[in-house]
Amino acid sequence: MRRYSVLASLYFAQGLPFGFFSHAVPVLLNRTQPAEIVGLSSLLAIPWALKFLWAPLVDAVDGGRFGRRRSVIVPLQLVAVVLLVGLAFSGASEHNLMPLLIGFFLVSLFSATQDIATDALSLDLLRADERGLGGSIQAGAYRVGMIAGGGGILAMIDFIGIREAFLLMAALVAVTTLPLVGLKEERVAPALRGGQSLKLLGTFFKRPDAWRTIALLFAFKIGDALAAGMVTRWFVKQGLSTATIAMSRGTVGGVAAVAGAIFGGLLMRMLGARRALSALALVQGLAIAVYVVLDRVHPVGTGPMALVVYYVASGVEHFFGGAATAAIFAHMMESCRDEARGTDFTVQACVLVAVTGLGLLASGFVVKALGLTGLFWVAATLGLCAPVAVALLLRGRSDLRAGTP
Repeated sequence: MRRYSVLASLYFAQGLPFGFFSHAVPVLLNRTQPAEIVGLSSLLAIPWALKFLWAPLVDAVDGGRFGRRRSVIVPLQLVAVVLLVGLAFSGASEHNLMPLLIGFFLVSLFSATQDIATDALSLDLLRADERGLGGSIQAGAYRVGMIAGGGGILAMIDFIGIREAFLLMAALVAVTTLPLVGLKEERVAPALRGGQSLKLLGTFFKRPDAWRTIALLFAFKIGDALAAGMVTRWFVKQGLSTATIAMSRGTVGGVAAVAGAIFGGLLMRMLGARRALSALALVQGLAIAVYVVLDRVHPVGTGPMALVVYYVASGVEHFFGGAATAAIFAHMMESCRDEARGTDFTVQACVLVAVTGLGLLASGFVVKALGLTGLFWVAATLGLCAPVAVALLLRGRSDLRAGTP
């Protein structure tokens, strides 16, 4: 259980500030900026797509007696705390967005680098038969952090103030470092050191299944990513307040995503990895289709019944999204070589983030060309085609150990 609590705390620490920024910045921009600018703001999270470039360097860290992964994670946690404290006194506000934009980029950079070591730590600590549960912990704990940052703290800003919100986040990130105290890592020497570690990055693309793996991740995520880029804008256009959007997208959606992550892990045990991955690709597409229906018959206004519909829609979307995320994370774990766990998982995670970023970037321009209704139709179509593509790409694979039927 100690291993699971350590991983849960670290993934929570990633989701907390990132959840705040990824919800706060789009809400504020959607109130004043055109759709294409909102889409371009996703570039602030670009370190998550590029972290594969420095993943081999993280994999090459020895760490000595302190621990190979802890020697990376602990300093980055402390840097994140200092950054959040600095933002508390930066003068950031709804009328002064520049500190928030800079903070979003820096939080993305530090969190993405921490994620490389945390993903590798999860692979070091968990046996092959535990990685289905590990995928659920990754997705679930990260989503809990997103709930706390993008739902709770964002909704509290009007009451406690933005300075206090940043100080609260700094304190919570500091607390999540404590479970690492006393953790004993098994001494495993890096496969390659220094500049030679960059060779690991090239060897991933020489794997026989490399491009099949990349194609699977693209097919699995692109429809969901395209829709996610503009769902918040759709909520803003319904005339909802920042607190209501935070409750719907951050809190209700986040709780549903955690439940979905647990469901995804259970489904993998019941159906096996391949069937579960295809099934969850399908329901993820159906969750996107909910907004096609809502956009045609959505309630007018912000009355109690209308709010219930918004909350239910957000809950359905996030539940199936959380389940799908848990499944794809477990698949990614099983696609890593033992000698390059951090690098292999990070390359796959970067592909997933790059596909998400592509969807976010494209979403604003699709809205400009086709409107929100057209965007949802395109995204739903791609989402519903995903299970067929996933099933075809999984054919012939024999290395999905967790939950393999």
